[in-house]
Amino acid sequence: MKEVIVHPNPTLTTEIHDVPIPTPKDDEIVIKVVVAGSNVKDWAHITAQNISINSGDDIAGTVHALGPAVEAAGEFRLGDRVAAFHPMGSPGGAYAEFAVAPAHTVFILPKRTSFEEAATIPLVTMTAAITLFRRQSLPPPWDPRPKDAPPIPLIIYGASSALGSFAVKLAKSANIHPIIAICGSSQRYVSGLLEPSNGDTVVDYRQGIEGMMRAVKEALGPLKAKHALDAISTKGSWIPLANMVDPLGSQVSVVSGANRYDDEEIPKGVSIKYTYVGTAHSGAYKAGMPKQPEDSETVQSDVEFAYVLFRYVSRMLARGTFEGHPTETIPGGLEGVGLGLQRLKNNETKGVKFVYRISETAALNTK
Repeated sequence: MKEVIVHPNPTLTTEIHDVPIPTPKDDEIVIKVVVAGSNVKDWAHITAQNISINSGDDIAGTVHALGPAVEAAGEFRLGDRVAAFHPMGSPGGAYAEFAVAPAHTVFILPKRTSFEEAATIPLVTMTAAITLFRRQSLPPPWDPRPKDAPPIPLIIYGASSALGSFAVKLAKSANIHPIIAICGSSQRYVSGLLEPSNGDTVVDYRQGIEGMMRAVKEALGPLKAKHALDAISTKGSWIPLANMVDPLGSQVSVVSGANRYDDEEIPKGVSIKYTYVGTAHSGAYKAGMPKQPEDSETVQSDVEFAYVLFRYVSRMLARGTFEGHPTETIPGGLEGVGLGLQRLKNNETKGVKFVYRISETAALNTK
């Protein structure tokens, strides 16, 4: 089969080589990839580590082979339409004709969900869900807050990003309101997700830090926010966010492991929590990662949470109460991965996720 290897240094390049189709381990599924999706980490992580791998982790396709334990469980069948979150940094990634994922991070796609839409869902949805429902202990969508429950404000910085938008969708599903969505020029999509009747509102960060903080305060009114997500987590973006929440007993989640988050400007009563989405597979943080939970046993349960989450995502997709992110298809299939990752690196994506149709790979059409 054809597989893309991404080389991050000295400049970002890709090569396509031939490798055998993977054989699934006991609890794994081999998926014939129809569409692969990109994430910023696909170039950023391997650049920081200076390694060359097939770095794709968002898979949409059909079941090709089942590991023995998966076959015995009877949940999946050959030919099923599925999406999956591939374990980051491991063999069998999404940028290939066939990819591998453990069964607990694979979910069935309803007929109404296209492969392009499905390829936007796995990694960022898992990141948003672990952030809100595991690290911050908010109620999950399958056990939402009652409609008459008092408000729980949630501030999301970078709300128009894929991660921010999926956090909005999941928060809505759990009846967490009001949602204060901080974003810039790409706010049209996320604005359509919000529920103004529940107090949700957009705040434009382009008015400057002071103006943004004033606007958030006005949006909250008499309420105090104790929950926030920094979906960008660069250039100190968490610092003003930490000063928008209640200085006593609040939580601000961040998603980059490249910072220490020990800034003096962070109020003493605000807890910074780093989300490492890899816990969905490993049940543990890596040594040296910042702001890890003190309770390692709770993190171990992220694996079981991932299983439940993806089954519920499948259910919500079928019901039409959940959706993927807007997409842009990069032409050329596997041969377009380099272009897509370079555009991500150049920050040339606004409000969309890049996806690749494997069938468009020219090398496959010359067999």
